[in-house]
Amino acid sequence: MEKTSYYKAFVAQTPEVILQSILKKEEPILIAISLTNGSYIEGTLLDISEENKHQKSVCILSENDNVSFFNIHDIIVVTVKQPKKMVVELSKGAISRPLSSTNQELTVLQLKRWLNNEKSLLGNQINDLKIDTLNLKELNNRLNVQDVFAALQKAINNITTDNLGKEAYQVLDTIVFEQTETLQLKIQSKTLIISLAIDKALPENLANTLEEKLLQIL
Repeated sequence: MEKTSYYKAFVAQTPEVILQSILKKEEPILIAISLTNGSYIEGTLLDISEENKHQKSVCILSENDNVSFFNIHDIIVVTVKQPKKMVVELSKGAISRPLSSTNQELTVLQLKRWLNNEKSLLGNQINDLKIDTLNLKELNNRLNVQDVFAALQKAINNITTDNLGKEAYQVLDTIVFEQTETLQLKIQSKTLIISLAIDKALPENLANTLEEKLLQIL
């Protein structure tokens, strides 16, 4: 991805949606906020509190350690000063991971070798893990496959903590990843088919979601 091409993926969002996305980030994001009274504040978001359905307050820490409080409805403009740190949120998932991840190297062959070596972590009975129908031309997609594998491993580990779970999962011997717009899981014969948008940002709490869906079909 070229240095500035990621901007083209950004989509319009309300100030509140942007602030809620920033609040979920583990690292602080520098922002600027313009208010209806003409005030202009730069800093990092500390908190958004909801006093009632119609009243939400915002707390901002400025770079000189001042703390400002104001009503969210008084905001006119929110400016994200570090957009590279929020490309996933600002593009609503069209960019599937932070730009820093693109510094990694993972070829298609390396990915397939990695999966072949790691597939036993999904169960000794798993003979094959197929990704052939996925679009693996983009590095982000290949990295997403690794993330899905890790989430699936966690989900399976949670399911197979007792004998009943192990017996239910033991019937599977093949896992297939397929491309689709929405996350779906199904079992055909002894094959678990996981369909998802590998070219988009992966769902939050993917391991928990996979576990819930697996429990519904095993």
